[in-house]
Amino acid sequence: MSRNLSAADIDAIKLLISQERLGTFRAITHSDDDAIELHQASMLLSSSLMSVTGMLEIAIRNAVCSMIQQDYGVADFLRTPPSGLHWHALEKKKIDEAEAQARRASYSKLESPQKDALDAIAFPHGVPANIKHTNLAKKRQAAITVSMGQVVSQLTIFFWKRLFSEQYEPTLWKRSLKKVFPNKTFSRAIIADHLEVFYQARNRLAHHEPVYGTRLERIVEAIDFLSQNLGSRTPNPESPIAKFVLPHRELLDSQIAVFQSTFQRLTTHPDQRTALTSSPQQQRVGVLRRYYGITCRLFKRKARPND
Repeated sequence: MSRNLSAADIDAIKLLISQERLGTFRAITHSDDDAIELHQASMLLSSSLMSVTGMLEIAIRNAVCSMIQQDYGVADFLRTPPSGLHWHALEKKKIDEAEAQARRASYSKLESPQKDALDAIAFPHGVPANIKHTNLAKKRQAAITVSMGQVVSQLTIFFWKRLFSEQYEPTLWKRSLKKVFPNKTFSRAIIADHLEVFYQARNRLAHHEPVYGTRLERIVEAIDFLSQNLGSRTPNPESPIAKFVLPHRELLDSQIAVFQSTFQRLTTHPDQRTALTSSPQQQRVGVLRRYYGITCRLFKRKARPND
């Protein structure tokens, strides 16, 4: 029984999880109980993947921004692209949407008096009578100035991986972005392929879709490739970003082991399950032990002699 769930619990959970979602797991476990347990293991695995991929996404976007700013000499290259850099329609749309979202985010944090103060800019001739609240808010938001950093924070990995596409090879790749991944043996296409796998995984994780089997193998390979080659001339597991994500990467390995063990146990014929793996409780204890071991090693590395 999944995590001490009763039969009544199972029936209630089946109503809360869509049949389509649970059906994916039921098709390979052949029971609702086992499907729910495998779903739990999948979500735990996904949370570890989200942690690692989230850190890498931030590192990649910041490295890309810094390199373009340095090579083109323009701080806000998104909204005022320098000579020689032309945004294609899709990227221009994403930038405009990100700027609008940044304005909405800033507006939502303002107090009422601060929002009212925007009327002087939004309506220089006075606020129209009987204006709808939605239109009032939109006009006020348009009066807000947001920074480059605020726009960057609203752009997803979809945008950043697009900058490594063939369309931008003559401009961004050759002039700037090849220095983000400076290994001379890597073509733009190789980087783009790994970023595409990374993007697809982030998208699945954001929609709580399962990631296992070949798909899991490919995202782990992409994670290691990106973390070991970002800013490095040769693959380097000791690179700054690789060391930065190491505790999360090791915890991910632990969750992968638990998921694979759970998957094997729940998709094996019931008569063969008993001696197949350790219990779920033992697996969870193992994960915690590995996690605390990772954390202790991390702090030991940071500890100074006199601490």
